[in-house]
Amino acid sequence: MREIFKIIKEHFILLLGTGLFTYGLFSFKSDYYEGVIFHSLYEKYSPSSTITCPIATYYYYDSTDLILLTVGVILIAIGLIKIRKKKDKN
Repeated sequence: MREIFKIIKEHFILLLGTGLFTYGLFSFKSDYYEGVIFHSLYEKYSPSSTITCPIATYYYYDSTDLILLTVGVILIAIGLIKIRKKKDKN
């Protein structure tokens, strides 16, 4: 029974690390630079009637996402090392 608990713990660490890494990898943020401004026909009546087209979109990770990525990689490495040690012992 104790051996089964160790196996479950090793795989849980690996699964948790994989989940955190995947969540951190795909939770990036995006924003864009405003580019060309097209004036509409009704600009006389409404000063806010301009249309801007985004010229460039950029993606970035904030500090929380980077921490999740780092913790995920660390947990994956710990899980793989524990499983490898167990296989080498047998």
